[in-house]
Amino acid sequence: MIDHVFVYGTLKTGQCRGGLWPAKPLSVQPAWVRGTLYGRHDYPAMMPGNDRVLGQVWSFDPSDMTTVMRVLDQIEGTSQPGYPDLYVRATLPTFGLDNAPIALAHAYHYAKPPELDGFTKIVAIDDPPGFAQWPAVSMPS
Repeated sequence: MIDHVFVYGTLKTGQCRGGLWPAKPLSVQPAWVRGTLYGRHDYPAMMPGNDRVLGQVWSFDPSDMTTVMRVLDQIEGTSQPGYPDLYVRATLPTFGLDNAPIALAHAYHYAKPPELDGFTKIVAIDDPPGFAQWPAVSMPS
């Protein structure tokens, strides 16, 4: 069972949805995954790709994962009866800032080309070097 979740946007610590997690994590640490990050003023979108996308990996007790994923699927608009998916759940390897593997984690990819909804690609920045992040001016906790 996967008991980690990678987040790169509004669910990160300090962001507008950072308090909506339904269970207390065992740990939260800066991490990155491979992908392509897009942004708007209100939230980001990630697609498969080769950039290093900076975010956080949240680790949970396995007994909390059913509840965590049910709530996150609602927040992310995934698999909600009668509604098209806004995001789709993916499983991605996560890495620490030292590039050491952390764990496989659930993450969310945007369900359609982000440009169709007004997103623009976020390019990697120099602080920290080589990472794409949203919002571009903040660092993970």
